Amino acid sequence: MSTTSTAAAIISLICILSSISAPFAAPAPSANGGGKDEESFVIVGQVYCDPCRIQFPLDISYPVPNAKVILECRERENSAVTYTTVGMTDAKGMYNITAPGDHEEEICDVFVRESPDSKCPEVMDYESLSRVSLTDKNGVRGRTRNANPIGFMIKEIDPRCYEILKNMGLTN
Repeated sequence: MSTTSTAAAIISLICILSSISAPFAAPAPSANGGGKDEESFVIVGQVYCDPCRIQFPLDISYPVPNAKVILECRERENSAVTYTTVGMTDAKGMYNITAPGDHEEEICDVFVRESPDSKCPEVMDYESLSRVSLTDKNGVRGRTRNANPIGFMIKEIDPRCYEILKNMGLTN
């Protein structure tokens, strides 16, 4: 095989391989200098009211609409706040909060502070905050992050709770 035909074969092979790998290549950065860091994550979750004050959802728990949900990311070392935004729950107590960028080196939480429901005013001790991972460098695929339910409690325990807890085997 001559040098010219060897060179032509190598060039042809390069062209074929680059056309095959092109669909798998990383997207080009956007015009404003971004790229992967400009991608965002969507945090999805629910805020509910706990009528039994046991701090986990039951059949008689109900959604809390119009609750303000805060997403806050902090540096791991010194807890300095690096990003914060606010979302609101819909009629079903559901929220969607979009967070731009990758927060691999940060601790991010969604939480509530104040209930819009006067019948369910107390912030839960254990279920008022949910930690979310806002990076794709930890093995979690996709851009949607499902947060654990967070919520509030009523002041007086609903009378139906005893029977529900008894049926669950949590009381005698």
